[in-house]
Amino acid sequence: MIIAFDLMDTLLSDPYRSAYEQAFGITYEEFERVRPQGAYHQLECGELAEEDYWAAMRDAGLSFDTDVFHRTRRSGYAWLKGMRELVAECAREHRTVVASNYPRWIEEIERDMLAGTGLEVYASYRFGVRKPSERFFRLLGEETGTGPHDLVLIDDMRANTDTVTALGGIGIPFASAHATRQQLLAHGLLPG
Repeated sequence: MIIAFDLMDTLLSDPYRSAYEQAFGITYEEFERVRPQGAYHQLECGELAEEDYWAAMRDAGLSFDTDVFHRTRRSGYAWLKGMRELVAECAREHRTVVASNYPRWIEEIERDMLAGTGLEVYASYRFGVRKPSERFFRLLGEETGTGPHDLVLIDDMRANTDTVTALGGIGIPFASAHATRQQLLAHGLLPG
């Protein structure tokens, strides 16, 4: 059995919106209306290099400061309450990994935020596909030597947990560390 945690808004706070607001000088909602559609997903899948991602923003007529974006992004990561402890508890019982939609920036997070946890990181930019695609979870299984039926996914996005459940695994929608621990206990995955 492998327990996989989503990263953003499951293990760590996600500074994504505030980083865009600070870097672009507009609200995130305004940014959503004017940004090039699909560019971020291409970045997350490794189909678009970061410099090409920012070039797409400039080509769309947007002005921004990438240094501000990255500074805000980096300073905004923080463990959600109780999650570091829950990850450690899971890792004592099962192989525990991160399964995330994220661009190459996840390497910084792995180095700076996940150091010492022993978590292996599997990311969309390496797989070339994003959750909730079944292919993401099949690739995760290939990389870890397991099948989707041996996967437990804790994720704040219901579509992702639903896909794992449909593949025969266990999908646990994330609400809090306490609620997640209760679900893991109910499934017999942690000692009572």
